Formats: sequence, structure tokens, C-alpha cells
Amino acid sequence: MTEQIEQISLPNGIRVVLEPMPYVKTAAFGVFVGVGSVCETKENNGISHMIEHMLFKGTKSRSAKALADITARLGDTVNAYTGKEYTAYYGVTTAEELDCLMEVLSDMLLHSVFDSKALSKEKGVIYEEIDMYNDSPDDLVHEMAQKRVWRGHPLGFQISGNKSIVRGFTREHILTFYQKEYRPERMVLSVAGAFEKERVTERLLQLFCPRGQRSAGALKREDAVWDARYGKRYKAAFEQKEFVPVQNRAAAEYTRSFCRAKRDTSQIHMNLVFPGISYLDEKRYIAAVFHSVLGGSNNSLLFQKIREEEGLAYAVYSYGCPYAKEGLLHIDAVSAPSQAEAVFCHSLEVCDTLREKPVSEETLRTHKALIRTEAILSKESVQSRMEGNGRAVMLRGHVVLQEEELEKIERVTAEDLKQYANQVLCPEKLSICLVGEMGGAETKLLRRFEKM
Repeated sequence: MTEQIEQISLPNGIRVVLEPMPYVKTAAFGVFVGVGSVCETKENNGISHMIEHMLFKGTKSRSAKALADITARLGDTVNAYTGKEYTAYYGVTTAEELDCLMEVLSDMLLHSVFDSKALSKEKGVIYEEIDMYNDSPDDLVHEMAQKRVWRGHPLGFQISGNKSIVRGFTREHILTFYQKEYRPERMVLSVAGAFEKERVTERLLQLFCPRGQRSAGALKREDAVWDARYGKRYKAAFEQKEFVPVQNRAAAEYTRSFCRAKRDTSQIHMNLVFPGISYLDEKRYIAAVFHSVLGGSNNSLLFQKIREEEGLAYAVYSYGCPYAKEGLLHIDAVSAPSQAEAVFCHSLEVCDTLREKPVSEETLRTHKALIRTEAILSKESVQSRMEGNGRAVMLRGHVVLQEEELEKIERVTAEDLKQYANQVLCPEKLSICLVGEMGGAETKLLRRFEKM
């Protein structure tokens, strides 16, 4: 079925993306705000995450308990998360309750009171969350790696912040940051599922665009040509990258690093890091196939070599972390400390193989088919469509239709993967982060790191 996605702008600058799915009985709604830890300083790191929590703690017309009651009625799916470059608030409910879901989220976004007593209590919750991440080697090895390679830049900040800074937040701090950063032009509203487009559009106008912010002509539709689907003005904005608020920040500079943290575990968690690409880079389609081949599935080269052939680790995989102006490529493995050096060596062997010769056509076909299947399966969910559309408009300025994305994936060649491997898998730029029981592994790996 052809996707019917429409993008509009409210008069106050809030962007809206709509995808009706008349064959389902549910609907998803989300508000994406271009504010995350990358917008912070060392002095207020964690404040974006604090605001996310506080929006659930009461509005001018609803207490925290009243919000909990109504979200339970909606299906108990209303949730939120804070990222490095944006924060998302969302929910999924029945088609009949979509209006209520939109109203509740608008109330939280626009009319939260940030009560001082509630703030004091919520700090305790966030302290526990910080401890949870620090006690999890899986999370800690990733956070430490990013902090070190983006040394001193907000992109390396921990999203939840640290206790000493969070402890000092006051209601005034929260309000000042909220009023400065939560601006209409930084917001994207995304709706997917069973709804009537005109009714939902009018309702969003009422909820998110007060009459004082409206101008003659009300809604602004992007209806000229972007690949016969998007407006000329929108295309110009995309090419100039003006639509992404975080584009205004300074780019982060990658710093090659070696770091470690001893923890009382029986295993060592190893994260290998290379500088990657931005999510605005057209090579992102090559990167998608590349990650699938390298370590994105049980059929990947890393998994087959390190787990299946050598039996050195239970878990080994790769993933990309693309941002607006830069990116990272991670390889993550969990093994016994005595096996860590062998895991490291075999990981680099796989990287060398990808740099030196093209993958087979059979391997290429297998991973393209895997990506296609995963993409199509994800489109079965109204929440997945809502989130995908919202993120796309927030981060790239427009939605690329799935058929177009799959066409670009299909055009990726084995030579493209080889060239990409030579671009990103540079041994002299490799960083290493270790968390867990060292057992002498850190000394061996540091020696190898220093010789590269």
C-alpha cells in the first residue's frame, strides 16, 4: 500500500507530519522537541532529562495523579525519553481516544507547573536512574566511550547528568531552560494510525497554536515539489540544513582514547570505537548495509567469526551512532577477561577483511533482504510509523518514503562497502573502552592500542 504522508507547518512554526492508516483501529501521537543533552553545559548537564520527568508531575489543571489516571485509561502507553539531540513524548491508544491523547500531551508540554516539592522528590528517582546506568556494564562501557572520544563537548555528556549537578537544580533553573529551549520552531508533531486528517489537523491547531500565535492563512502546506512530494521551500531548507536546531552548535572533535573501569563482574565488556558519519550523509544507506554485514545480526561477520567459529564471546555486535554533524561506529563484545585479547584481534581481522576485499554477492543479497524485511515489519506498527516520521522531520527535515529508502539500499554494491570500510575502519583512529573484571586484559590491550 502506498504511503500517504503529509507535512504541514502551523503558523507558529511547529511542524506536523501525518500518516493516516485507515485499515487499523489504533493511533499513535508524539511530540518531538529538538532539545537534548547536546544543548547543555557542564553546569546544567542533565536538565533536559529533568524536564522530561517533570512534565509528568502536574499541570495547571491536572495533578500528577490525575495525569496517571488518564494515561492509564488511554492504555498506559504514554511515555517519554531524552536523547542527545532531541526529547520525545508519545503514546498509543485506540482511534476513539486519540483526541484525549493529543490533549493530555499538549497540556503536559505547554502547561506543566514544575512544582518545587515534586522536583525534590523526582531528583531521588533520577539518582536511582543514574546508579542503575553506572551499575550496568553494558550501558557504562558505551557512555564512557562516548564521553572520552567527544572529550569536553556536550555530545559526550551523560544524558541523565550526574548527582552533584542534578542535586542543585531549582525550579527557576528548570523554567529558565524550558522557556529558552522549548520553542515552537523546535517541535514536531507526528500522528499515525486511524484518524481523519482534517479533524486532527484542526485539533492540533487548537491545542498547540494559541490564537495569538496565528496569522492569516492559518496552516502552511508544503505542496510544491520535492521529488514530486515535497515543497520547493522545504527542499531548499533541507539542502541548507536549516531545519535542524542542533545544526547551530559547534561540531564535536573526535579524540582517540583508551579508558577502563573495573567492576566486580565475571566478564569484561569491550567497546571499540571509530569515527563514523552524520545522519545527513548520503552514505547512510551504505552504512546501513555495512552495519548489517559487520555486526548487525547472527549472520554478520563478527558474530560468525567470534562466537560461532572461535567460541570466544557470547555477545558481539556493531552499531552506528550518527548525529547531526558527526558520528561513531561501535563494536561491542562481552567475554571472559582471558579471551578479550583474542576477541580484539579477531575483530580487527574482520575489519581488515572488509577493507581489503569486497564481500560476496551472496552476502550482499542476504543482508539487503534482512534490511528489507526488518523495514517492512517495522511499518506494521502505528507507533513505529509515528516515531519514524517524527524523527525524520526533526532530524532531516522531511520523510523519505520507505520505497525510496529501499531502492537506495538495493543500489549499494560490494565495492561501496569496501570503500566505506576504508573510510571508517581506520586502525590509527581506533578507541577502546573496557568495563568489568580486567584480569590483566587491560594491560595487553593498552599495549596493542599504543602500537597502532
